[in-house]
Amino acid sequence: MIFKDHTAEPRSRINGRQKLFICLIDLGIIAELCIAMAAATSVDSEAFTSTFMKTFFAMFLPTLAIGIAGFRKLRDRTESA
Repeated sequence: MIFKDHTAEPRSRINGRQKLFICLIDLGIIAELCIAMAAATSVDSEAFTSTFMKTFFAMFLPTLAIGIAGFRKLRDRTESA
């Protein structure tokens, strides 16, 4: 086929609230990355990696869990008959 049939493709199932929520979670992760980098640079160079990892993942994992739970909670509820 020369032209694609766009009607046969699956449609995106992400609503506007979910898109906004994901943008906020992304901004939070970027802020966490900046905080972890600042904390890691304040220590000596030998402990940089371990300090960064401890700081970043201590903040990132709860944010990831909140992101997954919030994304599912904001899902559109449809009636299945």
